[in-house]
Amino acid sequence: MKRFAGLIFAALVVVATTFFSSAVEGAQSTDRENDTSVGSEQNVNRFLNKLSPDEPLFFSMGWREEWNASFQLSFKYAFMNTDDPVLLRGPLWTRVFFGYTQRSLWILGEESSPFYDTSYRPSLFYRQPLALSSSSGQLSFGWQAGVEHESNGQGGDESRSLNIAYFEPRFDFASVFGGRLVVRPRVWTYVGNLDDNPDIAEYRGYGQLLLAYTSEHEWQLAATFRLGTEGHESVQLDLTYPMDKLLLPTFDAYLHLQYFSGWGETLRSYDQRRPWQLRVGLAVVRW
Repeated sequence: MKRFAGLIFAALVVVATTFFSSAVEGAQSTDRENDTSVGSEQNVNRFLNKLSPDEPLFFSMGWREEWNASFQLSFKYAFMNTDDPVLLRGPLWTRVFFGYTQRSLWILGEESSPFYDTSYRPSLFYRQPLALSSSSGQLSFGWQAGVEHESNGQGGDESRSLNIAYFEPRFDFASVFGGRLVVRPRVWTYVGNLDDNPDIAEYRGYGQLLLAYTSEHEWQLAATFRLGTEGHESVQLDLTYPMDKLLLPTFDAYLHLQYFSGWGETLRSYDQRRPWQLRVGLAVVRW
């Protein structure tokens, strides 16, 4: 499994290196012909135009036996330039993304405030945001499929890692009780050996369900459910509300309330049921 994970990382590094090498060469060529700062700015803008959030970004704190914080960073990168006229005739490749999500559990109540665990999730996936839609526009369907590696970067007995191939249909209901409902079931299969966590399917199973409801008043409740093959369940609830409705109109973030209960909040403790946890903080991206 670690060899397979290494191959995934190596492939991603090669792709990223190729892209950045091309960008650097382009910048150098531009520098020779024009002003250096202009060439650099063009390449930075080219990169940023293809970079966007993927999953929610948040930082929240809570107390349960001890003070702790949970935070997540997530983005995706489109490899292709969608303005290229050749690619516009074949939009298949414009929907291929590199994704990266990182989530950490930070123990604030202990001396030196150590990180209990961090999950690193690089992925490569294809996303079709709109495959079908109803004539009224009230229901739309899209899908996503890809491969993902997840590990906690530890060694020895604390090491955890896995690889999955997954498929995720996406249903978007535009008008449910005056709000919007998103339904995203995801199913996966484990790829390669699971040396670090051979029984993880008993706790994570082979899929999860995400439900996210955004009301007409702009609060959102998202629920993520998992069920292992041996009945080990988990649920995470995320309630968000725009801060610009509570404080200054220019405060571009969300008040974030998160609840978790069940098995395996982190990859390190995938086979442990810790006490339920409630946290409060800020989110800058939500579902």
